[in-house]
Amino acid sequence: MWKTWLVAGVVAVFLALVFALPYGAQNQATYLLDPLHRAMPELYRRDWFVHQPPYLPVFGWLAQWLFRLDPDGSIAILTAYAVLTIATYLVLYWLVAAIAPAWQPYVLVACFVTATIGSSMGASYLLGQYLQPSSLATLGWIVAIGAFVRARYLACGIALALAGAAHPNFLVLGIGLFGLCAVARRELSLIEYAKLFAPQVVVLAAFLPLLLSATGPSGDALQILSKFHAPYHYAPGRLTVWIPGLLLWQLAAFAALKVAPPTREAQALWLFSLVGCAITVGSALLMRYAHLLALTQLFFSRIAPFEQLACQVLIAAALCRREAAPIVRRLVLAFATIAALASVAYYIPRLFPLPGAAIAAAGVLVVLATPPRIARVALTAFALVAVAATWTVSTRGNGLTTAPGASPGETTLTAWAREQTPVDSLFLIPPGLDPFRLLARRAVVVDLKSPPLRPDLLVAWYRRVLEAVGLPEAPALTTRAAVLARYDQLTFAELVAIAHQFSADYIVTRGKTQMPAAPVYQNPDFAVYVTPR
Repeated sequence: MWKTWLVAGVVAVFLALVFALPYGAQNQATYLLDPLHRAMPELYRRDWFVHQPPYLPVFGWLAQWLFRLDPDGSIAILTAYAVLTIATYLVLYWLVAAIAPAWQPYVLVACFVTATIGSSMGASYLLGQYLQPSSLATLGWIVAIGAFVRARYLACGIALALAGAAHPNFLVLGIGLFGLCAVARRELSLIEYAKLFAPQVVVLAAFLPLLLSATGPSGDALQILSKFHAPYHYAPGRLTVWIPGLLLWQLAAFAALKVAPPTREAQALWLFSLVGCAITVGSALLMRYAHLLALTQLFFSRIAPFEQLACQVLIAAALCRREAAPIVRRLVLAFATIAALASVAYYIPRLFPLPGAAIAAAGVLVVLATPPRIARVALTAFALVAVAATWTVSTRGNGLTTAPGASPGETTLTAWAREQTPVDSLFLIPPGLDPFRLLARRAVVVDLKSPPLRPDLLVAWYRRVLEAVGLPEAPALTTRAAVLARYDQLTFAELVAIAHQFSADYIVTRGKTQMPAAPVYQNPDFAVYVTPR
């Protein structure tokens, strides 16, 4: 057993280095603001967004200590990310070991999840490329799935409660998903139900005021959420296109169960995937065809990567247990799995290009078609090829680097602002300049990256975005592209008027050359002007 754990640990460390993104990249521009402000209260005193009620207070409280240990933040954040990612791979092995204790199935699942980041419906995913609240929640959910299939319901409930504390959306989804799975399993006693639900209910009671404040029937907020802020997450039309892929994974997992008599744990994992698929597919159809747009606030598609993971574990386990299966069953599993892999290559080609899908499909076919006497050798070779292929296929990250996640122009701009302007300065910036607020550690009027999630505040944020680019509120929603283009078209006089409206001290433009005032800072990409009084 210790040898397989050793292999799992080595693979975990190796894969954790494959796709790490730099400090401050993407969602960190939003999620690290609250912890940074907690650690350094002098920052963001005039920032509208930072002073709204935090949606993820536990993450903010935890992550603040990283800034207290490392005021610059980059080393501590990247270290925490690496530790958390390695832990996630190790608990993934614990989950796979419940179905197939050999190391080869774990390596196949871990490599596939790395190559695709577990991407699924609504641009949801398993493995983030940087530290964020969902990183903690994902770790907790994988522990919970492993505990659930082993019938360790108290451990499952505690893991779900901790995951939900880190990210309340996972708390709400976890109670429903695992509750339905428990009912469908039809073997739990009242005491086991109590073990599963009690830890989650305690956390839910603590978060209830926050959750109630973050929901509401506002039609304007739902339109902004699904059509302007993040249509890739919430637009019903973009969710339903993922349904065929989810169903193909379910079909492949069902075929995997038929390769050999399933264990009790395998049946429980299949049940989990089936319930998860019913929730995600059903909610997507209701949103699109029953026009229940309010369901978008629950973000049911967060479940999809976990149901896909369950299917992939079952398939990998079948590759290990296929010796006794008739050739017909093995070939059915092979073609069902290849169909699922083809859907991944179709829906997320940027993450999992066609060569990667071809390697995975060929490996599955070879392993299932080989005679039993060499099947183990073929499986081992496939696992080693998967590790090598993952290193070359996954090209999204720069490794564990302390260089900020910004362009050279953004990096020099934010460094100047952080070093040369008063700490309580307020900047009017191009709405798409996402890294500025975090890297410069200065307040901004608004950006497109960081909206609050309460309906009333989401509407207020949208109006603030329009005002920051001089757009009157129109009856129909504008687009993000229109907002970005509008800011760059504003004259200096219009920018000054907007800056006065929000009492901004500085105006940032994208390197405009014909301005009546001299910039206080300029690089090839950006220029900064003091707001005339």
